Amino acid sequence: MKKNLAIFIGLIMLFVLSACGQSTTSGKEDKKGTNEKVIRVATDSESVPFTYLNTKTHKLDGLLIDVIKEIGKRTDYKIELQNMEWTALIPSVQTGKADAVVAAMYTTEERKKIIDFTDPVFGYGEGLIVQEGDHTTKTLEQLKGKTVGVQMGTSYKAMLDKKASNLKLNIKSYKASADMVKDLENKRIDAMLSDKPIFQYMKVINPGLKINIVDDYKPELFGNIGIGVNKENKDLLNKLNAAIKDMKEDGSLKEIYKKWKLDYDYEKNGE
Repeated sequence: MKKNLAIFIGLIMLFVLSACGQSTTSGKEDKKGTNEKVIRVATDSESVPFTYLNTKTHKLDGLLIDVIKEIGKRTDYKIELQNMEWTALIPSVQTGKADAVVAAMYTTEERKKIIDFTDPVFGYGEGLIVQEGDHTTKTLEQLKGKTVGVQMGTSYKAMLDKKASNLKLNIKSYKASADMVKDLENKRIDAMLSDKPIFQYMKVINPGLKINIVDDYKPELFGNIGIGVNKENKDLLNKLNAAIKDMKEDGSLKEIYKKWKLDYDYEKNGE
């Protein structure tokens, strides 16, 4: 989604899970001997402006990082961020390596079968991104017989797989979006399907990016983003939802959107 980013190593885990393997909010002893509640958060560093590695601070940053940090303040939890590949995010919560997933990840029915999600904190539709200089492609149908890139484990991948046969699309899957962008810039693929607001933001901060975002493309998938938690950890889910509700009511969630030059109508799309 952006230029190659350095890998930010997540903080080491301080407590093991219970014998049943359930993902629960962990605790640790601080230097004064008091018990400190911790939420281990799995995220990725390739989703500007939602979750990414800030090369100036060398820390994870973004709209969703701001959201989970604000939740931490309101719930008295310390937030420990763990940077992972996209495909490892949900498994990390399933296996107890993390307590929560914070990423630009749609809350889908399939995902809800394996983990729980909080109320939505953001939402958007997919974008069609083509080679620099391509100002004629407006739809997927116009890419018939061509090669389209998509990231593994996304809703867009599932959608393209369904359309591939009829449109005779050659689907190329990627683990890392940075590799997909590189292939598009070097014309090894004809187009890619990914998160539109992420690439709009990337073009603002990196005007030299050799891609073209199709403004006239009509998204077929609109997804809400929530925070993912293990299905056995209802207590954490309830605490997160309570904090999100407060942030919506006092306007602080909108202030975070404003900071990142994005918007989302959670009253219309998220309830």
